[in-house]
Amino acid sequence: MLEIILWIAILHVLSLLTLPLADRMGIRGLSKVLGLIFLTYIVWLISFLVDFRSATIYGFMLAVTIGSLIWLNDANRISSNFRSLMVDFLKFEVVFVVFFFIYIFYEMFNPYVVGAEKMTDIAILTAITKSKGMPPYDPFLSGYRLDFYYYMGYVSYAIMTILSATTTHISYNLACATVFSLTLTSIVWLVSKSREKIVVPFLLLAGNLMTLKMLIAGEISKAFDFWTVTRVIKGTINEFPLATLFFRDLHPHFMSIPIQIAFIVALYMWMKDERKSTAVLMAFLLGFMFTVNSWDFFTYSFLYITISIALRRFYALAFLPLSIVPFLPFHLTLKTTAVKGIGFVSERTDLISFVIAQPLVILPLIYSFIQERKIFACVLALSIPIAFIFKFPVIVITLPTIAVFLKKFYDERSFEHALTLTALLLLTAVEIVYVNDAYSGEIERLNTVFKSYVQAWILLSFGFTYPNYSHERIYKLATICLLAILWIYPIGCALGLPTLGFKGTLDGIEFTKTYGEYNALKFLYGLSGVVVEYPGKTPYESYTYAGRVSSYTGLRSVLCNGGHELFWRFFNNETVKVLNERWRDIKEIYESKDLNYTLLRKYNVSFIYIGYLEKKNYKINYDKFSKLPKIYDDGKVVIYKVIYPKS
Repeated sequence: MLEIILWIAILHVLSLLTLPLADRMGIRGLSKVLGLIFLTYIVWLISFLVDFRSATIYGFMLAVTIGSLIWLNDANRISSNFRSLMVDFLKFEVVFVVFFFIYIFYEMFNPYVVGAEKMTDIAILTAITKSKGMPPYDPFLSGYRLDFYYYMGYVSYAIMTILSATTTHISYNLACATVFSLTLTSIVWLVSKSREKIVVPFLLLAGNLMTLKMLIAGEISKAFDFWTVTRVIKGTINEFPLATLFFRDLHPHFMSIPIQIAFIVALYMWMKDERKSTAVLMAFLLGFMFTVNSWDFFTYSFLYITISIALRRFYALAFLPLSIVPFLPFHLTLKTTAVKGIGFVSERTDLISFVIAQPLVILPLIYSFIQERKIFACVLALSIPIAFIFKFPVIVITLPTIAVFLKKFYDERSFEHALTLTALLLLTAVEIVYVNDAYSGEIERLNTVFKSYVQAWILLSFGFTYPNYSHERIYKLATICLLAILWIYPIGCALGLPTLGFKGTLDGIEFTKTYGEYNALKFLYGLSGVVVEYPGKTPYESYTYAGRVSSYTGLRSVLCNGGHELFWRFFNNETVKVLNERWRDIKEIYESKDLNYTLLRKYNVSFIYIGYLEKKNYKINYDKFSKLPKIYDDGKVVIYKVIYPKS
């Protein structure tokens, strides 16, 4: 419980430090998000000079100093509305805490950090807390760094882990609760300022139509299954915000959600109340987005540039260097070997799957038909033959809707039209091109659709628009009916929560007691170095329990999670060779008759771990390890410390 109190208290402090800045820009409700971003950036810069733990302490002290100076500098302005400012601050701090504990309660039914990307996520998070500099070291491949990946989101929660004096076994779940709470608190604040946005949270937290499809088919168990509802379009992943929030992968696309929403809220306020400082902030947020989840950068940059030009606020374009220059250390150390460029889509989405995966497009479609029937009908007539000729069925929905929203945006320059238009253009674009990464064949656009669909859902939620004139009632009725269907998924998931069983803990690795490894992993958590552990049945194994030592301790493994390494470093011709060689060497270390110091020196091994998987998969010659000091032995796990003989 102490960790939770410290965690929340630190977030309160960060929120308070940036409150004057947020108030100056008219976005008080974003002070906590901004505070976390502000601290993350400072610590990240310092960590290029010193170890991460020290950087966190120095960075926090510097952030408090800068925040205090901001308060002093703004004292005269703040004093005139201090009571109002603090009432708002306290009110939304309470809102944040309520959402935080709601999510904590949810996590106590499902706290374990295992499955999908969770072991990868906690490994990176833990590695950052132990890193001696930036980019952080790669916990899965000793001697390498995470210089190919957007890691800044993990930096935020590694900082929080250190400041709250907890372990990543607990902080992983606290981080997920923070993402959820930041997301909803920002939305609630926006709704409090603009009641017409009351529909936004209901759209954002809705499910897709796959649940209805499964229920009609009589497959009730699949209707609320994450893997079923997020695998709608062949060869792709179709997550939506609620599924992502429920699933608890502390992955970049998950951690970026509150940052996307902070940008959208700031944009909304800037369009209503022009302040240059808000434009400066948005430009900086674009740069921060790139380091958290690079996919978001391009979509929101397009939105920022489009609105700046449409509103003739050209000065905002001059702030765009703030999205690059402050983050040069990241860009200069980034090696995107797994991305070759842009490819053209070979197999497009069928119309039914598109609507099932992105049901929010139904609302702008109806809106377009109601508002501009002639334009809608003409463009629809044009799009139908195009859809047949080029096998491009989605265009039947997107092209007429885009045409109407282009006209509406040109006429009205509204926030809602801009967001919906951006979402529709994005959904159309991923039917034409994809980012050419390590995926190929039927799954060539898996990542592109995956990341783009989450963005599009968020944009469509905030872009919800009421039509004018007499058809408003019809539109409201259609919206209510759609929401009633889409909310079957979240309600069903909530009702099914007790079936998971209440665990009553936030310890993400408590389940390892089943394998008799919990205490051993806790023991290693406080140590640093390179560990030898079982890497899997092949050099390319991922998404299994193999690699649990590096994942849950942050120790650098000679090799594990090879499938991810192959993907991350795919176009490096040495990757396959390196993985195969290390896999063979690990087997040799465990099974050889004599202790092979040459191999141990090759990887600068500090510890040899013998636990559940090693005993199960290797014919271990224990006699040779008698030469090494045994630093842990509880009858189920043995850990040796490697002491090298003097040359």
